[in-house]
Formats: sequence, structure tokens, C-alpha cells
Amino acid sequence: MSFLSSMQQYVTSGISSLGLGNRRFSLSRQESTEQQSGSSTSGPASSIQQQQQSGFPQQHPQVLQTQLSQQQLLHQQQQVSNVHAPLQQQASIGSGLGVYGAPAAPTGGVAAAATGSNYPSGGVVIGNPNATNPLLGYPKIPGGNPVTVGGSPTTSGSGGGGGGTPQSRRQSRALECLAPPRTGSFRQRNSPLHQPDPPPRPPLAFCKRRLSWPEVDPRSNSGVQETDGSYFENFTSLGWKRENRRMSATRAAEARAEANPENERDPPATEESIDRQDEKEKLYVEVLHTIANTVGAPAPGGQFAHYKDEMYLHAQRAFGVNPDRHYRLLHASAEDKPKIIVLSAVVIEADGLEAKDANGFSDPYCMLGIQPDGDACPPVSPLPLPPTPRALSADMSGGFDNSATDSPPHRKHSFRLSFKRRDGGAGRREQRDSLGGPVPAKLIKATSIKPHTLTPKWNEKFKFDIDDINTDTFHLDIWDHDDESCVMDAVSRLNEVRGVRGLGRFFKQVCQSARQGSQDDFLGSVNIPLAEIPSTGLDAWFKLEARSQRSTVQGRIRLKLWLSTREDRGNVGDENHEMQIHKIEQLQKVFMQHEVTTHEPSWTWCGDLPGPALTILHQLAVQADLSDLHCAMARYVAAAKLNRSTPLDPKFLHRLLSDVEKQWNLPNQEPLSRDLEQWLADAMNGFVERSLNQIRRHRDIFPALNPPSLIRLEFLLRCLGLLGSMRAFRAVCPFNKGVRGEVVNALRKGSVMWGQAVLRESQSLPNPLSNFVTTLTADIQLGQTYYHALFDNTNGIQYFSIIYKQYDAMVGDELYTRMAAGQVPGVRMNLSQYAVLEGDAEPVDTKPFELFLALQEFCQLKRHLSAQPQPPEKPLALSNSHEWFIPTLERWMMVSKAKALQRIRAAIRMDAICEGERIVRYSSSSVDTASTLLNIKEFWKVMNWPDEDTAIMLESQLIDVVCSAAMHYCDLIHTALADSGYYEQQGPFRCSDDMCVTVNNVEYVRRTLAEFRSDEQPLEESADNLLESSLTHMENRCERILSKLAPLMQMSLQKAMFHLAWSPDSLPANQAIVPLLEYLDCHLAALNSAMLTKNFNRSLRFIWKTVLGEMSRQMETGDETDKPTHFHKRLYEALQLLVDFFHAEGQGLLLECLHTEDFWRIEQRLQFHKTDTDRLIDMFYMQRLREQMMAVSPGPYGSLAVRAYFNHDSLCVEVLHARDVVPLDPNGFSDPFVVIELLPRRIFLHCMEQQTNVHKRTLHPIFDECFEFSVTLEQCLTEGAMICFTVMDHDVLTANDFGGEAFLALGNIPGVADYSTSVDNFHGLKQIELPLMQQLDKNNPILQILEVRINDKQAQDFVRKQKARLIN
Repeated sequence: MSFLSSMQQYVTSGISSLGLGNRRFSLSRQESTEQQSGSSTSGPASSIQQQQQSGFPQQHPQVLQTQLSQQQLLHQQQQVSNVHAPLQQQASIGSGLGVYGAPAAPTGGVAAAATGSNYPSGGVVIGNPNATNPLLGYPKIPGGNPVTVGGSPTTSGSGGGGGGTPQSRRQSRALECLAPPRTGSFRQRNSPLHQPDPPPRPPLAFCKRRLSWPEVDPRSNSGVQETDGSYFENFTSLGWKRENRRMSATRAAEARAEANPENERDPPATEESIDRQDEKEKLYVEVLHTIANTVGAPAPGGQFAHYKDEMYLHAQRAFGVNPDRHYRLLHASAEDKPKIIVLSAVVIEADGLEAKDANGFSDPYCMLGIQPDGDACPPVSPLPLPPTPRALSADMSGGFDNSATDSPPHRKHSFRLSFKRRDGGAGRREQRDSLGGPVPAKLIKATSIKPHTLTPKWNEKFKFDIDDINTDTFHLDIWDHDDESCVMDAVSRLNEVRGVRGLGRFFKQVCQSARQGSQDDFLGSVNIPLAEIPSTGLDAWFKLEARSQRSTVQGRIRLKLWLSTREDRGNVGDENHEMQIHKIEQLQKVFMQHEVTTHEPSWTWCGDLPGPALTILHQLAVQADLSDLHCAMARYVAAAKLNRSTPLDPKFLHRLLSDVEKQWNLPNQEPLSRDLEQWLADAMNGFVERSLNQIRRHRDIFPALNPPSLIRLEFLLRCLGLLGSMRAFRAVCPFNKGVRGEVVNALRKGSVMWGQAVLRESQSLPNPLSNFVTTLTADIQLGQTYYHALFDNTNGIQYFSIIYKQYDAMVGDELYTRMAAGQVPGVRMNLSQYAVLEGDAEPVDTKPFELFLALQEFCQLKRHLSAQPQPPEKPLALSNSHEWFIPTLERWMMVSKAKALQRIRAAIRMDAICEGERIVRYSSSSVDTASTLLNIKEFWKVMNWPDEDTAIMLESQLIDVVCSAAMHYCDLIHTALADSGYYEQQGPFRCSDDMCVTVNNVEYVRRTLAEFRSDEQPLEESADNLLESSLTHMENRCERILSKLAPLMQMSLQKAMFHLAWSPDSLPANQAIVPLLEYLDCHLAALNSAMLTKNFNRSLRFIWKTVLGEMSRQMETGDETDKPTHFHKRLYEALQLLVDFFHAEGQGLLLECLHTEDFWRIEQRLQFHKTDTDRLIDMFYMQRLREQMMAVSPGPYGSLAVRAYFNHDSLCVEVLHARDVVPLDPNGFSDPFVVIELLPRRIFLHCMEQQTNVHKRTLHPIFDECFEFSVTLEQCLTEGAMICFTVMDHDVLTANDFGGEAFLALGNIPGVADYSTSVDNFHGLKQIELPLMQQLDKNNPILQILEVRINDKQAQDFVRKQKARLIN
């Protein structure tokens, strides 16, 4: 029997014994679901068990129907497709193919994989010989007619596989392996591998796992935590317990914001109350009298111009007077004697007067008085009118000094009067009504004289009683003074005038007598009807008028005029003035009270009074001749007193204070009396005291989470800040300590009161200290967020620092007291008196840690303390409070270590395999162990230890606890697996539940343990080393468990690889590899479904290494003469198919993991086997040239100095000398000579090798010989063109000995590298020193491959030549 026949029989029987069928069983999650949906009697476990018994996939029942005709088979395929329609849709989501390789329509947005074909670009498919997929190398159907395959129509064409992406073209190599056996195969027809017309099959895609699949369900625990009373869970819950306490404090603050603030009303003082009926009626009668006797014309713009009926009605409502009583009081007020109207006039200044003296100036003075005849002269309009009534009213209060004058002292009270008839009224007679008595001297008054000026400034004030405001006119003349004596005579006769007629005649006589001996000149006059003066007064410039139409005057004068009243009972002093101010205050309070009653709560009233009320107040102030300062003071005092019993809007109070400060700071303000100052001081001090009381209770009165309350608090603080800087406040309250200091003291006292109340409330809670500290922390956080900016921006008060230090002292005192009394278990101030006992397993209470977390959160807030330099203070009481808890934490770690080991052992006893859809094989003990580790990690994260030095020490102890627990669990379950005989298993591979569960449990716990390492917070070196050693130990456990897989598969892999390698040339590689891929796909799919991704990749690496080893063994087995012609080519193609298979389009091993050293060695050898002899020899010399370039000079075998250049189709090589040649003769010397050869020989066949002369007995020969070779530039530029220098030792009786060799690339020599230039001076070229090399690699793959080519003389000669040069 020939070798080929015997090998054919061996292979056929071997493959038959494997039982490899065409049906692929894949135990991926997807197909497990399919099998469950298709069969109700067998679950996933039974399917896996059936496949594990044989080690290979079982044949599908339909495959055994070999007697059916083609039409019946097609009919059955359609039925199968219809039965598994849902399954096809599910499979198409991942692979793009339906059941058994039939193309499936894209579902769920998944498009077809390749243009022009319904087949995917990746995946390995075992196909039908009649299938039409052009990517698989199947026979094509001419004409592109649609063919139904597996119940789904598809169209094939000649270009179906040519338009894909590079990835699809690369993957097509793996798909081509599914082509059916060609005609002439050595397989027998009855071979299980050769079934007639097999049905289409699903793709070989073992990696069907989706990235979104949950690998382990963390909820699948065994309830082991109940065995120790949820020890670790209790400590993990400390974080959310702290959050609950904080939320409770926040809810309390929200409740304060939603509830009505506490009662802010203070009982009004009895002496300040105007509620008594008699006082109220007196004030009401005064109001009625004021309304009935209003003075002044309506103000510009309609201000203070309300009808009297409106004012009566508003006053009646504000005072709460019924109509009958109102009319009686109104009638009583009408019977009172009316008040005398008074005109106040201030002559301020003049401008642009005419110069009457020779020096270009004048000496102006004014004569002013009341002219009873309102028709004597037309009214004069002021120039210009005041811009706004408010501005006029504000300017009326300016102070004037009537004694300020530039005239001599004896002229201070002199005046001069002069009337002249107007030209147009020469025939008109003066009114001759008699007053029946002497005219008072005060009806005509004069200002002082301002010498030598055209812009005099007087600022002199005068008052005139008015008889009839409707007809009287204010008249003013300006004169230039010339003769003093005449004026004095005229003044002396002033009181002799009787009646108004006499007054006019007196003006005329004075004028005439004055002009007899003097030259006083008239500068202009002003006439203002009193009926046109508004109630707000006038403050404007008036144009001067001439005496007649023939005379001309120029200039203007500024006057300030306003009306008021006085009682007709003689002169009244300051007492009546103060009484009027108090009336204004009381009336303001009445009107404010009336407005407040219409708003609830009271502070929602903005402080604006209605128009009738403002008009009444204005008239009362005008008639009492009160200044704007007096009115502003009255408004503020009334509001401050009302605020004691009825809280007002602080914004309104701030506005009133600003008005008082503005009026106080005006120039020439009249000083207040002692009683008024005290009156204002009492109001300001009362407001400050009430405000401080509100600040002490600001948490209740102004809740932080109530925005309107914060606005009120802001303006209250603004009021206090304004008071502290007001000149008025400092003037009336000179002994005040400072508002800012009082606010700080109020904050401190209020914080103490608040903290004591919180402490009392916390006593009824389970952990009073923790709740106490948490509530204070929440309060100070709210203060930092809402209150701090208000206090800082308004008064420069560091609210947070004040409150934090106060709370720190309170908490510190309380803790010190309780710890000294032993009322805080587990917490010690003196660490030297506390020791942690080894093996202490008594449970640790959570209360100390709750207190620690509360204190830690409080202490973390100190970063917000003010950075401004503070006065020396005692250090914070809680700055090192974390040190009190170190013993407690160390004891917790010791107890937790024992508890963790105890829980792990209990979890293993209660262990159960977890079942579920799309989850790997694992048990509940791994979830319990991982949960324990995560609870410890979460506890340490919640602790967030503040001190870095002690944190390193404690963290090292924590790492020891978790590493001990994880390694203890790993050792226990690994020991259990070893005791079950896992490592003693023999025979074919079976996917064992015990193995999958164990390795997944170890990996899941290892992955959890690795989470303790963080890049943001690296561990201390010793802790990191411990963690790394533990992770390495667990990874080694996984590696050891999975390393058993490859030996169990080795026998089956060896048979499949043998079939691949030794199949005849008629069977292509993509068909010969089918049994191997089917076997791998079956078991890898099962492993993929059952293992975590990390473990599955480890398994792939082990199996890949075994597959490469089996391929390498087949390459080295047998004689080259007996191997098929395409043996190595087939293995090379199979190697690429295996790479694609294990890579699985990125879902399997990475290409970096596949391209191992074994892979590159096999790939290189297979490449060499495919290469012809000439190319291999060229590659050998290219390797030697690369070694030459990497060699270091001087080398161990000496060096050779040469020069070479190319010029005009001639290559010149000069061998200069050699150094340190290897001694090869017994005398310690050598007889060296050099052989020069051009390589590769197939390029330089016409160039024979040349050699130098032999130099006897030397190791440093000097040759200095030149050789010439006739070559072309194209030959020198050929890839791999080089010069080989071989140093030989000449022997007479024996063969010459090899001394070393060197190589020089022709592409780098002068004339070739720069062939555009010529070399003129050969001796001027730089010599090249080449280190000599020898052949060291006895197992060079090229030489080994050439050596086995026995029938190739060129290969044998080359190998013989190179072996002669090997170093023994």
C-alpha cells in the first residue's frame, strides 16, 4: 500500500471517529434562548450536558435524512424557516443572517452588510454546495436569477463579492473555508463529514455577546447579611442617615419660611399713645381747621391740589370719626379765630445790575414791602419758574444770616423808599382807603447795602403779615446808594405816615427830599401778587422792571417766598414750634396706621400715603412754617414709633432715614432745640433696640428660604448701617457705642439662644449629639448661603465667622463635658489611655461614627472663615476632633475583618448558582463577597478622613481587611474545585459548571477588589503592594483554572489539525479547516455564554496558544518529500483564517494578543516555505546586512577597512587593511586574505569573485589592493545589492578556515547614492570600517528550510557553504 493510500485511510477513519457533523451547536446566550423557545422539555442545562458528553456537536435529525430527494429537502428547509421565524429575526440582530445561513431581512434598524449581496461581511458559515453566496466561493448561477435558499430569496451575480469593504474582503477568507468538498475528494460517500445536500447552517460566530448584556446581577445575594444582623450595611447606611438628618433640618427651615413669623409687635408706650379720645379729637379739629384755611396757590404740576371734600373724607376715615361727629367738629373748628397769614421772603442775590457809579459798579440795596392795592401794578412773572415743586420745597429750608452784610454797622437797619408815577398812569389817583391808624414800620423793610458790585448776595430773610392774600402784592425796589443823610431823614419820618394813602405820599416825599441833595439811582423793581404764590413756595429768578416805559433797567434778582400762618395772640416762642412738630408726627402716625390696616401683613405696605393725606400734611407743615428737616424728622419718628407695635417695611424706614440725613446735611440748617434732639434720639434708639431684637431672632423672623423676608432683613441692616454713619445720629446720640458692634453682639446672643433651643429639642432624639451638630451645620450652611452676603455688604460684618466660632465653642463645651462624664461611648480625648485589643469581635456601635460624620461636616465649613486678620482668639475647639475617633475606627477594622471572614464562610455554605437570562454562570457567594467589599469601601468613602497622615495608616489597615477577605474567599472556592477532582480530569473537554462558576466568582471578586485602586488618590506604597499582590494571586488562580482547558482539548485539536495539514491538494484550506473551526466554535460559544469577558479572553489565549503549538508540530512532522505540494501554503491560509476566527470582528481576542511570538515564528516559517530558493538566499543576505548595520565596532572578530565607489559602469573596491583578525593557526596568528563577492549572484552572474593576496603570520594585515567590477547603475540600485567581504585563513594542506565576513550595501556608496555626480579623487574618499561577523545562529529558519530541499542543488550548496562558516 502506498503512503498516499495509507494516509487517506488513516485520515478518513480518524475523521469518522470524531463524529463531526455539519450542524453547529453554539451555546451562546442567543441560541440558548432559541433552544428554550423551541423545546419545552429541555432547558439550557440539559442542552449543555448533552453536548459535553461527546465533546463535539451532535448531528441535527434533518441531516440524517440522506434518502430524501432534492425537492423534499427544499420543502423541509422552508418548513424549518417558517417554524423558526422569530428565531431568525433574533439571530439577524447580531450576525445579519437567519437560521442555517439563510439571509435575513434587517430588523430593528440593522442594514444589510454588503452592497449587492444579502450576506454579511464577516463570520464563518458552513454552507450548502448549491448556495449562491459569491463570498464563500460557491458556484455562481448564470444570469443572476433569484434563487430561494432556506425560504428566503436572494440574487447572486458575478460582482457580488467585489464591492465590499477591506474588512469584508479580509473576512471573506474565513468565509471561503465553508465551501463544499470538490469533486474528486478522497472522502468516502458514507463519511459523516460528507452528507449529500446538507441544509444551510448558521455562521460560526462564537462571540455573540452584546456589550449591553449584564454579566452578573448584583441583586442575586443569598441573604447572608441576616446572619450577622446586617453589620456592614449598618455602617454603609451612615451616609444616607446623615442626609436624612440634614434634610430634616432643611425641612424645619422650610417650615419656618412657610409659617407666619413670630409676633414682632411690642406693646406701645402709654405716654406715646394718641388713642385717648380727647387728644385724638383735638388733633382732628386741628386737621379740619387746617383744611378749611389752606394757604397758597396750587403747586406746579397739580401737587397738593386736592379738593377739600377729598381731604375731609380721608381725614374722617383715618381718624375713624362718624359723620355726625365729623360735622359737629367741623362746625366747632369754623368758629375758631382764623390764623394770620405770614409771607416769608428771602432776598438771596441779584445778577446783571446796571452800573451807576463812576467806577463801573453800583452799591445796591433793596426796599421791600406789601402793597395792599393788588391792582396798582401788574404782576411780574419770575424768570425762570422753579423746575419742580419738590425742588422748590427742598430749597425753601435754606438758612440765611440776616446780619451778614458788607455795609458799615450803622447802616444795618436803614432802608430807602421811592415811588414814581408811571408815565402811562399820570392821571390815575392813588387809592385813598384809610386804615384808621399808623402803618407799622415792619411793613416796609430794607436790606443791607452791598458796595461796589453788580452781583450782590444778601441771603436776608424778612416776614410780613398779610391782611388780604387775594389782593395784596409783594413789591421790591433795588436802588444804588449815593447819599446816606437823606436816607436817614426819610427813615426817621417813616412812623408818621398814616394810612395807605400816607404811605404812598411818604414814598413820594422821600423820593423828592432824597433827590434834593443826593443822586440815588433806581435799578429796578419786582411786583409779585401774593395770590400766585404756591403752597410749596417760590425760589426763582425774577426779571427787574422799569419805573416807566421811557426808562430802561437790566438784571434780575433771585427771591425765595413762601406762606405760613401764626396764631393771633402775639409772639410765640419755640414751645409752639415744637408743639406743631409733634402734631405733624401724630398726624403722620394716624395716617400710617390707617394705611397699615389695609395690608396684611403690615410690612407689605410700601409707605406711600394717598394724595389727600399728603396734602393735609403739607398744609399743616406750611401753616406751621416747618422746615423740610422738621417734616422729615416727624415722618421718621412717627414710623419708628409705629414700627414698635406694627412692623413696617424696612425699605420704607430706610427711605425715611435717608431723607432725615439729606436734610440734616444741607447748609445753613437751623440747630434743633434740646427737646427736639432728645425726641429724635429716643426714636432712633428705640428703632435700634427693636432692630437688634429682630436680629437676635432673625432665623424665625426672617427665614432664609423666604425671599421677601431676606429683602426685609437686607433693608433692616441697611437702616442700621445708615444709622451708624449718620451725622444726625452721632449728634443726637453722642454716647452710643456703635451700631455695628451692637449688631455683632446681637448675632452672638441670638446664636447662643438658638443653639440652646436646638440642644433641648435634640434630647428626645435617638442620637442627640449628632442631631444637634447636624442641625447647627445646616443652619450655618443656610447662613453662609443667604445671610452672610447681606451682613457683609451692608455693615461689613462677617456673619459666617461670627456664627461658626460661636457654634464651635458651644459644641466643643458640650462634647468636652459629656466625654469627661463618659456619656459618648467609643470616643476618647486622651488616646494614650485607650488600647485596641487584638481579636476584639464585639460589635461596634454606629453612634460614634454618626457623631464623627456630623463633626466632620461641621469642621469642613471652616474653609469659609474670613481670611481677614482677626484679633488674637483662642483656637477652634473642634479643629482636631477627628483624633478622638482613631481608636474607634481601628477597633472597627479589627472587628470588621473577623466579621468579613465569618460572612464569607457563611456565604459559601449558603451558596447557590444564579440562574437568569443573559447572565454568566456564577453563584451567590461571589455577590455576597463583593457586596461586603463594596460596603467597606463605601464606609471608608463616607468617612473621608480629614488628616492625610493618619489616613494613610488607616487606609493601609483597610486594604489589609479587604485583601484578606478577598483572598480567603478565593482560596476557599479554589480548594473546593480542586477537591472535586477538576485537575485530575482526563479525556475530551467538557464545559463544566463547577469550573465556570468558580473562575467567574474569583474574577468578579478580583474585579471588585481592583476598584480600591484609584488614579486620583493613589495608595501608600505598602498598601498598594499588598493590593497588587492580592490581585496577582487571584489572577493566577483564574489562570491556573483556565489553563486546564487547553490540555483537555489538545487531543481533539491535534486530530483536527492533522486533517487540516495532511489533506490532499484537491481539498482547499477553507474546506480542510472546517472540522477545526466547528469544534472550536462549539466549545468557545459555550464558554462565551458561561464566562465573564475577562475569563473568556483568558481561555481564548490558552486555546490559541495550543492551536499554534499543534500547527507548529504538524509543520515539523514528516519528511518534506511526503508532504503534499501545497502543504505550507494551505497552513499559511489556515493561519490567517484562524486569526480572523479568534478575532471575531473585534469581539474576540485583540490582534495584539493574537500576534504572539509563536504566531510570528510560524507565520515566518510558512512564508519561507512558500518562497523560492533565490528569494530565500536574498532574504538571508538581507538579514546579514541588517546585522552588519547594527554591529558595533570594534567587534570580537576584528574589523576590515575598505573604500568603494561607482563611476562610469565600473565599481571600484579598495581593501585597505584589517585589524584584530581571529587567530586560526596553532602559532597564534593567521594567514589572512579577503574574498570580494557581489551579491545577489543572480544579478551579478558575470562578475566573478576576486581575492587579495595572502599575508603570512599576522592579525593586522595591510592589503591596500583595488578591484574593479564591470556593473551597471541599475544593477547597483537593485534591492539587496551588496558587496560581501569574506576574511579567510590560508592553509596549505587543509581547507581554508573562515575568519569572518562583512557586508556593504551598494546603494550607499559614492556614485550610486549620488549618481548624478562623479568621483574624481578616489583616494580622497573616506574609508569605511566594517566590523567582521560570524554565523552564530545554528537554527536559522532559512537555512533549515533550504536544507530540507534535498532535490534543490542551489539550496544544498548554499546550506553547505553557510554551515562551513558556523562556529563550533
